[in-house]
Amino acid sequence: MKIVVAGGSGFIGSHVVDVLLEQGHEVVIYDLDAPRYNQPCAFVRGDIRDIERMAQTLKGTDIVYLLAAEANVNRFLESPVFSNDITAGGALSTLEAIRRAGGQARAVLASTEWVYGSLAEAGDEYITEETPYAQNPDHLYTSSKIASELFCKNYNDLYGIRYTIMRFGIPFGDRARPETVTPIFLRRILSGEPITIHGDGSQTRQFIYVRDLARGNAACAASAAENRIFNLNGGKRISVIEIVRTLEEILGKKAALTFVENRKGNFKGRFISSEKAKNTLGWAPRFDYMEAMRLYVEDFLKSWQPTKTPKS
Repeated sequence: MKIVVAGGSGFIGSHVVDVLLEQGHEVVIYDLDAPRYNQPCAFVRGDIRDIERMAQTLKGTDIVYLLAAEANVNRFLESPVFSNDITAGGALSTLEAIRRAGGQARAVLASTEWVYGSLAEAGDEYITEETPYAQNPDHLYTSSKIASELFCKNYNDLYGIRYTIMRFGIPFGDRARPETVTPIFLRRILSGEPITIHGDGSQTRQFIYVRDLARGNAACAASAAENRIFNLNGGKRISVIEIVRTLEEILGKKAALTFVENRKGNFKGRFISSEKAKNTLGWAPRFDYMEAMRLYVEDFLKSWQPTKTPKS
């Protein structure tokens, strides 16, 4: 298949490109940033909001992965209009580009487990794709992702544009953005700087190793994923404190911890099932959390140098 990966130069996107190339697909990276990992594929420099440029790129394309978006929730708080424009606005622009290009390509959208809301709101500790959206989203990031999902459904209903929605857990692994939680904790432990924990550290996430997540993305190219929604998540809930303790064990070094008031809109955590992806697409994570973290730390240490850590 011919596949365009919008955001293919980024953290998750670059790993998705790796897997798609391994599977023999013709891949085009569409991104504002040039690829950094010497992947043997075409590159188009462009903004996902540039509908005409995207439409030209999508001619003859079977699948377009929409991974380009604002991934930093803190930037949503600081610049909500801009962040929403490149997230929900970018999704809408990409769908319109597919329509203008003839409607052949299927949009495969990167969404998030955050759309389910908090445990108290969801009312159920076991969440599937059938669980309703958050009725009162507690973050602008969540609302923007919900809007992106709804645009996919609108374009399918109105124009016949096919879609797949992927709701990600919290990815970690090599090539991660430096401001995400795991590399921040790593740098601070290695540098002897304190780690700031919001709340008591008991809030959980389902971390998913980025190589497993990339395989899940590739699995969603299958025809069985058409016009469907899939959770792509890790199989275990990990608390913030467990992240720290895992890194301490791997590094053989204790962390200094500082506890502060919990963030507004901080995700509380509950179990998100990925059984649908396993049963329909044959996808499941291959790496458990400790094994994946050891691989990530090994890669991280190859290039780590003591520097001042960015604020979280």
